[in-house]
Amino acid sequence: MHSSSRLPIAIVGLSFGKHIITLLRQPPASELFELAGVCDLRPEVTAEVASQNGVKNYASLEEVLRDPAIAVVGLFTRPQGRAALLDQILDAGKDVLTTKPFELDAAEAERVLRKAQKLGRIIYINSPSPEATADLAQIESWREKFDLGRLVSARGEVWAPYFEKADGSWMDDPAACPGGAMMRLGIYLINDILRLTGPVEELKFTGTRLRTGRPTPDNALLTLQLSGGVLATVFASFCIDDGDRWANALTLNYERGTIYRNIADHQPITEKIKSDLSLIMRGDQGRKVAAKAAFEELSGDYQWASLHRVMTRRELLSDSYIDLVVRAVHVLQFLRNSSIP
Repeated sequence: MHSSSRLPIAIVGLSFGKHIITLLRQPPASELFELAGVCDLRPEVTAEVASQNGVKNYASLEEVLRDPAIAVVGLFTRPQGRAALLDQILDAGKDVLTTKPFELDAAEAERVLRKAQKLGRIIYINSPSPEATADLAQIESWREKFDLGRLVSARGEVWAPYFEKADGSWMDDPAACPGGAMMRLGIYLINDILRLTGPVEELKFTGTRLRTGRPTPDNALLTLQLSGGVLATVFASFCIDDGDRWANALTLNYERGTIYRNIADHQPITEKIKSDLSLIMRGDQGRKVAAKAAFEELSGDYQWASLHRVMTRRELLSDSYIDLVVRAVHVLQFLRNSSIP
């Protein structure tokens, strides 16, 4: 297939899948992928979305998989048990676009990723993405260029005003949505930190319910002890409405410098810029700003050009990437055992 060909994709799971359809209707996704069909367990939802977008209405995942015209399946069902659905898609010879969290069972996550690798199929996740986002790549570049030394501490913060009510969905179930806000929001920061550090050695979790009506935590804090003595925390909440939602703020303390991402006192984010970085170091006169950078991409964004490239060139999953995904799922397994009902 020529690298410029648009790949036909069917979206399965239309709760979050509607958001993906919006992205597919805009550049750069619209230039690389063709929305060809939709599917959901709710027939009335499938019919409505198919009609709105002028695409095929599939009655089931099995019907999607039988269609030779579909090259890619966008799977946007809940994470619990996702590996079993991925098995069906891989066996049908299709590539997959899916979302975070990838799975809740680390063994199943590794098994299905290894299966894709063996079969020569692509499973593409937005977080952790197979390729580091531009800001994380810049952080690693600064670490080497400025000889920052070892990472000492990482602190991530994310919030958004999701004043939700219980609706009987999987997001109300502590087993399916462990950690509540931590799994749904904090997972991006967890993935970022794990990409920059080594394996997790110890975890602690605290969660409370302050404002939302769901039985899962809407205010959550995770502490991680990582290899090499690195200490990290991730705070995630649905209880704060201050205009800085989804900023995914991150502070990285190295031995000889500190990198701030989207910290309001240093580089407030704008509507266009999603990731503002500042490197602070000691200078002749004390504190100095050694470097700044800004990017329109932030962790969790779908890297459409990269996705199209790996699927057309058949760039298979690497062992290091599989390890990163599995490490993140191990964290979710811990949350599943620690969530407050």
